[in-house]
This record gives sequence, C-alpha cells and structure tokens, in this order.
Amino acid sequence: MSFSAESILETFKDTKVADAPKLKHTQYLNYLAKRLGYHDYNHFKGCVRTAPSDRIGDFYLGLMQKICALRLPKEGVDHVRLNDCTWTSVGFDSYFIGWDKRGREVRVPTPGHGVFSAMDFRNVFDEPLYVIETEAEFHAWQLKWGAFALVPVAMAKSRFPSLFNQQSKVVEDPPIAKIKRRVQRELKDKGLI
Repeated sequence: MSFSAESILETFKDTKVADAPKLKHTQYLNYLAKRLGYHDYNHFKGCVRTAPSDRIGDFYLGLMQKICALRLPKEGVDHVRLNDCTWTSVGFDSYFIGWDKRGREVRVPTPGHGVFSAMDFRNVFDEPLYVIETEAEFHAWQLKWGAFALVPVAMAKSRFPSLFNQQSKVVEDPPIAKIKRRVQRELKDKGLI
C-alpha cells in the first residue's frame, strides 16, 4: 500500500477526468492540479516531491485517494463495481446465471463498467467511486478507503476468484416449487400481495 512521489506523478499524468475542457497536455496537467486543490502542476509536483517525511505515508495515501475518486477508468479495460462492506466481505453488482439445488439465485459480478458507468454513478450518488488500477490502490481501497470502486476484471478475479467461479452451482432442474414459495413469501412480507 506504499505510494512514492514518482508513482503518484505517473498516475497523475495518466489521469483522465470527466468534463475536462479540450486542452494541450501541459494545460491539462495544470487543470487537473487545480481540481485537486493546487495552484498549477508545478505547485502539485513540488508538494509531492517535498512532502513532510514525518507524515509522508498519510499525505501520499490521501492524495492517491483524491486521484482515484476523480479519475475515469482506462478505455478498453473492463471493470467490475465492488463495494467494500467490511474487511472480510465485498459486495458487487451482479447478474443472474441460474438457480442452485436449494432454489437460490446464483449470481456473478457484472463486467463492462467503464467511463460512462463511472460518470453516471458520480452524477447520481453522493458516495465516492474509486477507480482502481494498481495493487497498491486496491490495498488502500480495501483497507482504508472503503466505499464503491471500479476494479479491472482481471484484478477482481485474482482477488476474489470464488465470486466468478459460480457456474458449477447452477442445476438444470431447480426446485421450482420451493422457488415459487419463497417468492410468494417475499412479496407478502413486502406487502405487494
């Protein structure tokens, strides 16, 4: 979970944000630095390189948190949206792939979250949405930042393989009567029938 001045500067230079005006590279870096609360790119770079040694970890961690909360996912890389519920569990957007032998839904994470998904989420919700691209960012998100994150599918699969390996639980002949009873009970509990 350690970040260095150089890794932060490289990440910063690669960061794309929503609604940025059409600018030349240097102008864009100045624009992005201002979005993070700095006067310009040189001010940002100077602060990163001369961070106080007694609290450099907190400074870098907080700065990466701001960058991850601001940036958009890279084009051409599928992401899944995860929600860090606690240190021991993670939630995820999912889709239905079938029923198990007990009549319960079997679901797997939904891939395909990208630029528009991130922009829509941020426009609708007040919650932060972190765009994670590296292992260090993933550790920081899971252990410190929490909230929602867009994580590349390959990284999510390496971290949580069991979320993706659910096909073996699907049965061809699920207990339909049991499923119908559960649905009826849930609808009744919600006052819908």
